[in-house]
Amino acid sequence: MDLLGDLGTTDQLTSTRAENAILKDKVKKLEMKCRVLTVENESLKAEVEIYRKEASLSATSGVGSETSKQASLVEDHSDHFVQAGNGVYAQKKEITLDNLHAGMNISSCALSNDDTILATGGADKTLALCQWGGAFSGKDVVQEAIHLECDAPVISVNFAAKKRQPFVAAGCMDGSVKVWKYDTYEGLTAKEVGKGMIQHKRYVRNVVWAFDENLMASASADGVIQVHRVVWDGLSENVSLEKVETLNLLGPVEGLCFHREKLICYARGTPYLLYFDVKENFKQSKINLNKGQAGYAAGFDEHVSFAVMDIAAHGDYLALATDTSRNIIMEFETGIQVRNLYGHKNDGFSQPKIAWSKNGQYIYGNTQEEAMVCVWDISGSTIVQKLENVHTQAIRDLCSSHLTDTLVTTSFDKQTNLWFAGSE
Repeated sequence: MDLLGDLGTTDQLTSTRAENAILKDKVKKLEMKCRVLTVENESLKAEVEIYRKEASLSATSGVGSETSKQASLVEDHSDHFVQAGNGVYAQKKEITLDNLHAGMNISSCALSNDDTILATGGADKTLALCQWGGAFSGKDVVQEAIHLECDAPVISVNFAAKKRQPFVAAGCMDGSVKVWKYDTYEGLTAKEVGKGMIQHKRYVRNVVWAFDENLMASASADGVIQVHRVVWDGLSENVSLEKVETLNLLGPVEGLCFHREKLICYARGTPYLLYFDVKENFKQSKINLNKGQAGYAAGFDEHVSFAVMDIAAHGDYLALATDTSRNIIMEFETGIQVRNLYGHKNDGFSQPKIAWSKNGQYIYGNTQEEAMVCVWDISGSTIVQKLENVHTQAIRDLCSSHLTDTLVTTSFDKQTNLWFAGSE
């Protein structure tokens, strides 16, 4: 037996393991440094945009300077988000629903307009509906959920926003959109409306509903938005769909939402949001995403530095989730960007999601590399909490209630979690 040889081999193996541990530690430190540098890089990009706007304003200051001065003199409005958040937002996980889609990935989630029904869409080609509140009394909510068949994996789900309108829609990978009327009178049931009526050429990115009438818009990667109306008298079982409008945009539609009397959307590759006035035959107007301060023109009008991947509305403001690790708070009427929110990572390969707290003081958003939700206090543009250590993989979708401080998150870990309010 070559004892010295064996001892030498053992020492070499021990030394190699020690070196490997040191290298792993260095790799982790470099990864953390890389993430910090990525966030700093996005902040620098934002500063560059500001300098570009200032340069544009300086170049045109000699022309119409008196007009600009007058515009700035007559401007008289309150500053945006002066008061810090009051600490009330969804931050405590209370309910976890495992495997709502039989072990398949969950891609989307939504709450009904009275908060009682949860909808999730999955890779199993079904839309799941459940009365999630039963979990508080020990009911097996997952087992009691109903599954509505679709023709392809579900990408987007949403409930009718108008009160006492029991409708839910799902947009699918094959371009189809399905609408159901649901009922809870004798257990949870649902019946499809206008079967096969809505079809896009490519996958459906979003389905959204108007607040004051039963208008539903679906947006697709084919660059087309289709708007339909649900016709129902509120009493009978007679329900139908009617086509209202088709809008053909210049690129794939990413973000989409209704707010007040406008349908708001973003088409990839363009430097503006599109507003379509529902009450005026979908008359179009544009909000430039390079918008400058109040009273001044936008600088570098046609410059495209990011894509708006998700849009959420609250009161006088829109929240935009972009693919450059930047969330934007924008004044709805003017398009003025009043806050930029950083500290997370979402690039062109991610699926950024964004939502408001009920009180409009906080923003929820996902991040592509970590299994958590970032919560920003809009006033200070700072992350005040990270909802983490619950999901084990990245957040795929999130939605918040406009009635209560409730947040729903779905993840690639196949869990759906419901979060409720706490106080700082």
